[in-house]
Amino acid sequence: MPGRRWLGATLACVAALLAIPSAAHADPAEPTDYRSEVVAIMPETPTIAVEVVGGDSFLRLRAQPGTEVVVLGYQNEPFLRVRADGVVEHNARSPSTYLSLDRMGGAAVPAHADATLPPLWHAIGSGGTYAWHDHRAHWMSPDPPPDARRGDRIQTGAVPLVVDGVPVTVSVATDWLPAPSPVPLYVGAGLAAAGIVLALAWRGRVAWPVVAVAAVAAGVGAWQYVSLPPETGPLLVWWLLPAVAAVSALAAVALGRRLLAGALLILAGLELAAWVYVRRQGAFRALTPTDAPLWLDRGVLAATAVVAVAGLLGGLVTLYRPSTD
Repeated sequence: MPGRRWLGATLACVAALLAIPSAAHADPAEPTDYRSEVVAIMPETPTIAVEVVGGDSFLRLRAQPGTEVVVLGYQNEPFLRVRADGVVEHNARSPSTYLSLDRMGGAAVPAHADATLPPLWHAIGSGGTYAWHDHRAHWMSPDPPPDARRGDRIQTGAVPLVVDGVPVTVSVATDWLPAPSPVPLYVGAGLAAAGIVLALAWRGRVAWPVVAVAAVAAGVGAWQYVSLPPETGPLLVWWLLPAVAAVSALAAVALGRRLLAGALLILAGLELAAWVYVRRQGAFRALTPTDAPLWLDRGVLAATAVVAVAGLLGGLVTLYRPSTD
């Protein structure tokens, strides 16, 4: 029947969208219960800046032009280098180069990596800045720290550098954050539900709140995307899925209650549901890696979950009970 054909085409569209490669990196920053911060750089070195980005995920180094910086790895071997001309290189013979590709250090170390061999430098960036997983700067277990409570400082670490030939130590501290408040989730879900009720009472169309919430979700996803350095692998789906959902729902509004409108509304609902699934940890973790206010990020996540369900149900009703208006 026509409704089932449209539904099959809609599912195929969602699968095609999800198959789009998001980034060349496999380990982007994720929501976390920990926050790391640089607490000291000794001796004070005004030609560099070091900070933690992505909550506790990446250490980012920035060097002024004309400054050469060598980051020492986990065996005190040369690991990363920022040349005076701003080119960033990694040492292909450093085991730290491979261990730092994965947040938990699970990447395989090739046989040719040997910390005792002379460095073999390969260019990986430019502009005098780079961010990487440094296992001295974050909690390295999926389990909570023993003998600690939320709010405690659970560890300190030191990352050694050599800046223009001078040894420099970057001290980093990690805190276990308090549990997040559920209030933004309740408020976001409640506002979305109220918007759906008003839209149905006004014109009997659920597509309008889907358009509105999807557009806001795309903005929140784009905010997160630009919050992180490109080398950390921010995901395109953070903003692409809700952006396409907003366009799909807007097209459904223009088409009225025809079969294609129902399929487009289902497509929007599935895209928003996929977006919620990708970002689901943000509802329960204390910190999401974004510059956006955390209450906004969580509230929009909950609102999107509600309108995703509404879009799916509204699309199914339109698909199987279309009108000709």
